[in-house]
Amino acid sequence: MKKRYILISILVLLSLFGLTLYIVRSVHREPVFELHFFYLNRGRAIFLKTPQGKTVLIDGGQNSEVIRELTKLLPFYRRRIDYLIFTSANAKNIGGLSEVVERYEVGKVYGPMLLGTSTALFAFEKVLSKKSLYIERLEKGDEFEIDEVQFEVLFPDLKYKYNKSSLPELVLKIMFKDKTVLLLGDVSPTIQKSLIADVGRVDIVEFAHAAAKSRISPALLGHITPRITVSSKREKTLKFEFR
Repeated sequence: MKKRYILISILVLLSLFGLTLYIVRSVHREPVFELHFFYLNRGRAIFLKTPQGKTVLIDGGQNSEVIRELTKLLPFYRRRIDYLIFTSANAKNIGGLSEVVERYEVGKVYGPMLLGTSTALFAFEKVLSKKSLYIERLEKGDEFEIDEVQFEVLFPDLKYKYNKSSLPELVLKIMFKDKTVLLLGDVSPTIQKSLIADVGRVDIVEFAHAAAKSRISPALLGHITPRITVSSKREKTLKFEFR
């Protein structure tokens, strides 16, 4: 009986040591800017963590798949997303965000100034209201900073003449030190071309589709000359770290 008690005590102590080590490593992580492009069967979601540990989720896919990816990255005791950004009313962008808001404490919510309508958007806004959260609307020219990471809004442009093929989606330029990431989402080649004057060299450009030639502006791509191009047609979650 005494041996059994000693064994149980040792196992408990080892478990406590492992838990303490896990928490210490999470809290005292190397101060890097993390960028994760989640692999989802449906839709698009991008997760950022600043060097100081602030978390940003951009879009949430079409369903609860995004929760699975978040639980892989966030410590089990971390139940907060500091910033939530959605780029359009499309279900493949915000369908999974309602569950994110239900499960996590959310600090701030950003969305485009111009927005279409959808059932997914209605459900999302309903959950936000229940949590006493409101959407801060963004348009071209808006800028904000989260720790050392800078965000610049390139679209929607309130002066742009829209048509059925040019929806008012949020386009973001994200800068950390000398690195630049451009999130183009689903905007049309015509809108992409209109952004040339607002963006220079880019390290990573992301398209929320298969990056087919018919959906990309050759003029913009030739102008920004990205080092890495990311599209939705990939086989795994991609992670980048910048120091």
